[in-house]
Amino acid sequence: MRWQPAFVFLLGLAALSNLHAEELTWKRLKIDDRFRSEGVSVADVNKDGKNDIIHGLGWYEAPQWTYHEIRENKDYGDGSGSYSNSFADFAHDLNGDGWTDVICIDFPGTPCYWFENPKGAAGPWKQHEIWHSAANETPLFTDVTGDGKPDLVFSSETEGLVGYLEIPAGEAVTQKWNFVAVNTDKRDPVPQGTPPDKFPAGTFRYYHGLGAGDVNRDGRVDILIPHGWWEAPPREQLGKGVWKWHPLNLTPDGKPGYLPASDMYTEDLDLDGDADILMSAAHNVGIWWFENLGGAEPEFKYHLISEQVTQTHALHFVDLDGDGDRELVTGKRWWAHGPKGDVRPDEDPVVIWFDIARQKGQAPKFTPHVIPESSGSGVGTQFTIADLDGNKTPDIILANKKGVNVLLQMRGAKTAAK
Repeated sequence: MRWQPAFVFLLGLAALSNLHAEELTWKRLKIDDRFRSEGVSVADVNKDGKNDIIHGLGWYEAPQWTYHEIRENKDYGDGSGSYSNSFADFAHDLNGDGWTDVICIDFPGTPCYWFENPKGAAGPWKQHEIWHSAANETPLFTDVTGDGKPDLVFSSETEGLVGYLEIPAGEAVTQKWNFVAVNTDKRDPVPQGTPPDKFPAGTFRYYHGLGAGDVNRDGRVDILIPHGWWEAPPREQLGKGVWKWHPLNLTPDGKPGYLPASDMYTEDLDLDGDADILMSAAHNVGIWWFENLGGAEPEFKYHLISEQVTQTHALHFVDLDGDGDRELVTGKRWWAHGPKGDVRPDEDPVVIWFDIARQKGQAPKFTPHVIPESSGSGVGTQFTIADLDGNKTPDIILANKKGVNVLLQMRGAKTAAK
């Protein structure tokens, strides 16, 4: 859907939400009106059996959602001219003491930290620096080594490196972690004339686009950016050298360029046996998929999915409706660059998800569903999908310049099979 006046646009969204009788239903919880964070996670922070909401500044205790500071909070106002020091947050028991801690990616390119759960004690959480330069605006916390443990994936601008951090064992977790690079300094340059071409690929602090997926279908997790991908070596070779670089031009015409993206995912969308790529525009218009055309060094063909929502700065690819297939979930980030920045900055920040119907030999069909209850919320630079209320359905937890909001899924799986 191309741009249209706001009232027509909203009427179109309402019509889309009635496409299926088995449409999911949602309940909106307004947790906090204040702009605190652009990232958020979910964990049972105080071990009372209830899931709480947590970010790099504080946490909300269920079920009354009482706010507790993790560190001293700043006043970011309405976000029209400021950014949070909490761009992405991941909850995990990092020191193995049975209490959930939180990783906070601060402002891009600056140090990132983890905050140690005080086990119910009052006062600020102890802060530990993980790394001195966490760059790329879509850091990931996912298993790229195949050992079943999540790794922190990002780039280090100061060294010009892309790579990951494994969670250290024992007391080493309180020290700076070991960065495992998948490239070498000044290797894999961005094509000349393509911003930001003064940095090795993917390492500029404000670089947009990062993913972890199996591009070549060899069973290993590769690392992707819009300019290409690094091929993971066999597990026994991890940490012993750089990964093989495969340059790509993920642009509409296949020519050198740059689509500033957010999360990237690999999936066989047309059921032809290879991995296609899902992406979206972090600061512009467009949600896209790139068709794998095959070959030893495959090229990828651009396809537009939707232009309904702008500034889709975060994506999830999960089974949202319980039908066994994964759906694409995203939304608009409100005032990513203030009230006059980017494209259509004042349109309603909503959350949208896409059913994907796949048939061998045909292009996938993406059916959009806007969540009406999400009006006025939208996504941040990172958001979380988890079962917050324990009813065995995925909920959507959001933090951004519209505050902290939750979209509770009120019923289970669809009864209709695809």
